[in-house]
Amino acid sequence: ETPIRTTTRRTSSMAFAMASQASIAQTAAFRRGPRRTHARVSTKCVASKAWTNSTMKSTTASVDEIKATRLITAIKTPYLPNGKVDLAAYDALVEKQIEAGVGGLIVGGTTGEGQLMSWDEHIMLIAHTAKLYGDKLQIVGNTGSNSTREAVHATSQGFAVGMDAALQINPYYGKTNRSGILAHFGAVLDYGPTIVYNVPARTSQDIPPDLMMELAKHENFAGVKECEGNERIKGYTDVGITCWTGNDDEAHDARFEAGGGGGV
Repeated sequence: ETPIRTTTRRTSSMAFAMASQASIAQTAAFRRGPRRTHARVSTKCVASKAWTNSTMKSTTASVDEIKATRLITAIKTPYLPNGKVDLAAYDALVEKQIEAGVGGLIVGGTTGEGQLMSWDEHIMLIAHTAKLYGDKLQIVGNTGSNSTREAVHATSQGFAVGMDAALQINPYYGKTNRSGILAHFGAVLDYGPTIVYNVPARTSQDIPPDLMMELAKHENFAGVKECEGNERIKGYTDVGITCWTGNDDEAHDARFEAGGGGGV
């Protein structure tokens, strides 16, 4: 019986080895997967529109309504001793603006210390302002950033909570080239009415007129908050681009001599 047992064991070992090799081959084939017979498909991420339904769109200002707004106040943001936004004092400031007849507000701009706010605080203040005063004023949220990703995120949230338009600045500090500026603004313009803010004294990079003309082709381009003087403003108004001066000391001449839309 001994030889039979030996033969059986040898046969079993050979069968096991063959099965193991076959299993290894199958596993390798599975990991490799089928050979590709088609080209890779690239997809482009496209921004969703600012309005998710017709009701939301009907309560948001149109591009033309933003263009027609003459005086837009960059409202201050008062704070409590603990560092939280003082909403009661803020509301009092807003109500004074309404009494004075302004057409809109920039919420969380440089004057409002938006650069020192967290995005949560920023969006909260935009939502608060839109909820209480959106029927009396055009609410323009300063949702721009030198980071395109942050600007897109803040802008989408700002429109979702009720702002009428976005104020967008070109990337500062880490300055980009012409194509980079176009790509940056292109990413945020899709969300809704937009005022482009050109302030080279702060960004260290001018948005020249020929580049602004390119941006103006977008359907959501409302106009420019321009800080490069009234000659620049006149050049824009002569070709039909709405322009608000960002310089208080030039506001009168910008409106009545250079033909500007108003002031921010």
